[in-house]
Amino acid sequence: MKTLCVCLVIVLTTALFCRQAVAQDMSIATSEIVNNQILQTNLQIQINQQIQNNLDIQRNIMMLMLDDSNNINLKYNYLVTMKDNAQLVVHSKIYADTARHKTYLLFVDKKYSRKDTNRNRKIYVSQTLSIARKMGSGSSDKDWDKGMATDSCWMFKAISGNINAYAAFSEDGLGLTPPPLMAIQKGDGPIIKLSASNLKPMVEQDAGALKNIQKKNYYRAIEKYNHDAEKSAKK
Repeated sequence: MKTLCVCLVIVLTTALFCRQAVAQDMSIATSEIVNNQILQTNLQIQINQQIQNNLDIQRNIMMLMLDDSNNINLKYNYLVTMKDNAQLVVHSKIYADTARHKTYLLFVDKKYSRKDTNRNRKIYVSQTLSIARKMGSGSSDKDWDKGMATDSCWMFKAISGNINAYAAFSEDGLGLTPPPLMAIQKGDGPIIKLSASNLKPMVEQDAGALKNIQKKNYYRAIEKYNHDAEKSAKK
């Protein structure tokens, strides 16, 4: 009888231990599921924010391109490198396709007659690797304004320094108004949408730059910060 009781205690103890182990495993599994769900939610929020930023940039670009009254999107000779590495010289302004949400150049192939439908050809940004505009009379890199191809538009570096700034147009900044900026980059970091909330952390405690951000003069704010940063580095 004593032996039977001992066996019964062992069985009950083992069962209780197994139940506790199972409960612990279930708790760990549940915790992992919750953590994974949180990570997935945070990732989706970041993706949605990036999509919204891209849409905002695209919308701003389209509005500027549809405004024929401005002098910031003129016709130039662009050297375009296609995805098959073929190169074309295209005399065009940068146009906006509002249906496809992409920018393009209009290439006029003069070997076709004016009545031929093949004469005008749209070169979409998504078909290209890069774009460049001849700025000077020489052949060095500094004589070219080189742009990168993104999913929706070409981006030209408008300001270089500790903070780089990018515009959707290739302009020399010699006009009455500076080129409209679309994106910014601190050092070699990621290129992100230009906004007050994104620019403020980049200029740190530069009072002059912050004052210009407050006035929404982002171009001047970036130039002020870059000037002060360069001056400080020389000390």
